Amino acid sequence: MKIKPIIFATIAALAMGASAAQATVLDFDTLGACSSASNGSGSVVACGDWSAISQAYGDVAGVVDVQYSAPRIPGSSLQWWSTSYNTLHGSVFAPGGNDNSKARIDLVSLNGQAVTLSHFDLGAYSNTTRNTKITISDLSGHVLMNYAGTVGNDHPNGPSSFNGSWTGASGIRIEWEDNAYNVGIDNITYSMAPVPEPETYAMLIAGLAALGVVARRRKA
Repeated sequence: MKIKPIIFATIAALAMGASAAQATVLDFDTLGACSSASNGSGSVVACGDWSAISQAYGDVAGVVDVQYSAPRIPGSSLQWWSTSYNTLHGSVFAPGGNDNSKARIDLVSLNGQAVTLSHFDLGAYSNTTRNTKITISDLSGHVLMNYAGTVGNDHPNGPSSFNGSWTGASGIRIEWEDNAYNVGIDNITYSMAPVPEPETYAMLIAGLAALGVVARRRKA
């Protein structure tokens, strides 16, 4: 059976769009992750325990803006810690102590592409397990994943790994609270890919329908 050019072109375009997505990992044990100012807007400095996370870390001009905040402490970025969040090295946590801790990381698309979060690790201080609440949502507020339970118990002294395919058309929000001071995040993995236009979906549906008609005629 021959595929008509327009159908083939549509399928090929969608495949190329999907394959164009490349994974990016936010690993906080790298140069450039920390700031001299508590809100993360200061000059980049070498990370040390209690350092604020730089608001520029992970940004790609015109592509993605990564934002770090502690919603219960307005004007604060998240903070950095070297070890003891299980086996993670260079973890990000919320300031304020456990009684007032909530952490937020926004991956904001700047070029109209969808953001897909696929992995992150959460470790518990100090080399133990902690209960926490995690919410993954798109930037419109639609919740994609909720988790309430223990982290830091995937294997002896190991962090808990979360894997999925959570997509937001304009970005993704990662939040964790209750023990966000003693639960740190690392190895955030995401990718970006074009959001297909409605016309593309319509062409694909029409093409698949045409293929169905051809198949039925051949059977007849």
